[in-house]
Amino acid sequence: MTRVSYQGMLERTPRHGGVYARLGPDTIATRRKDSRARITAQVSEAQRRWLAEVAELTGEGVDADAVLRALIDLGMELDIDWPLIGQGKMLRAAVRASVMVHRADHSRV
Repeated sequence: MTRVSYQGMLERTPRHGGVYARLGPDTIATRRKDSRARITAQVSEAQRRWLAEVAELTGEGVDADAVLRALIDLGMELDIDWPLIGQGKMLRAAVRASVMVHRADHSRV
């Protein structure tokens, strides 16, 4: 995970640009047997349904816990200046700014 130093907070210009890179094989790596801590999270009804649907579609190998572990690993890779995040709205904007997602090109059917 990228750590933020006080020097990063003193930059005169905001960080725009940069590069997008694929994550390597060691980045999303937390396995069930590596997991010892329990957490509880509040999610929306739509998020709960999505997690249940993923678990149903993938079968026994992937459950909601596995999905959450992978998403937390992904979050640890985000280049976000965490000390500058003061509210949920800022967090959601920072996450949107730091990721790109792959979408299937359905126009080439």
